[in-house]
Formats: sequence, C-alpha cells, structure tokens
Amino acid sequence: MIYEITTLALLPNRLGAVMPMLGEVCGKAAPSGELLGCFSVEFGALNRFHLLAKYDSTEALFADRAKRVEQTDPYGITEHLGDVSRTAYRPLSFSKEIAPGDFGPFYEFRTYTVAPNGLAETEQAWAKVIAERDAMSPLLGIMGSIEGAPKKMVHIWPYRSIEERVKARAKASKAGIWPPPGGSAQLTSLTSELTVATAASALT
Repeated sequence: MIYEITTLALLPNRLGAVMPMLGEVCGKAAPSGELLGCFSVEFGALNRFHLLAKYDSTEALFADRAKRVEQTDPYGITEHLGDVSRTAYRPLSFSKEIAPGDFGPFYEFRTYTVAPNGLAETEQAWAKVIAERDAMSPLLGIMGSIEGAPKKMVHIWPYRSIEERVKARAKASKAGIWPPPGGSAQLTSLTSELTVATAASALT
C-alpha cells in the first residue's frame, strides 16, 4: 500500500472562489487510486488543502502523476493556485491501513524531518509505545516518505474537538510515553498543522 499527500496552496484571497469547486477538485485527485481525505488547513500555513490518497502500487500512483503532467489544468483551479506539492509515503510497520470513516472533524498532520538513515531507529522506538498512545486517542496512520530528501515522517491524528486533543496529549505526556522515549533522536525538525475535514472528504 502506498499513500500520497498532495498539498494545494492557494493564492491569497482565493479561498472563496475555490470552496464551491472543492468536490470537483477532489474528484480529479486520484483516478487510479482512492481519495481518502480532503482537509483544509486551519492552523499552520493557511489557504492550503491536503489531499490524502491511497494506491495499491507505485505503478498506479505514477500513472496518475503522468496524466497530470500532460494536463494544463489537472485540478481545474490553476488560476487560483500558488503551489502544488506531492509526496509518496509507505506506512510504517505498525500503522493500520487508512480507510474512510467518521473520526474528526479535526485532523492533525505532524510532519517530522528524519536524519539520513534514521527512520528505522525512529520506527523501532515508536513501535514500543504506539499501542498505549493509540488507546488514549486513535492514530489514523503513520508513514515515511519514499522519495525526495531529507526523508519525512508524517503521522495523522483525528480528534472530535480541540479539547480532546489537549487532554490526550497531556495524558500521554504524564504517562511518560509521549514523546516516545528515544523516538526523537533521529529527528531534525518538527511541524504540526491542524486541519478540518471538508465536505468533499471521505474521512470526516
């Protein structure tokens, strides 16, 4: 299983024009795969959408990318776009397969940059405590990038409310399992974005 996160960054003051077309935009996002989620960034770099798609193989993923290269307006909103980025990921060994469901509406995307050859050590450290942390609030998925450098590790956490997030993280910290002991040794930078599932998302 391969995942791709596509980020559509809008030009300033274009959100109102794009929102009514978002369902159509998402419908074009993963014709050879399954679009799982469409999320609007609320806290972090604004006027951006994360599209999360799942593919059975890298061949299917790159078939979609080849089609986009041939299109002048693959998402139908080129006039409103400031930037588009796409990164492919493979789930870590302890990550469950991501499937549509009602888990949000808030989804936190945490993206960590990993030192060269450091992902395996990070994965081992996290594997020791992830079940206990997952019991406090469920992890949607965690994955490592398979292209580009430096490598990235993304983990996505759904929450019913901001208060639920605060309580879960405080409980995990008090229990001494979060951050995972030894799990930060190979990390070089950490960012967090709080998103909201849109009406076009299969993850709500």
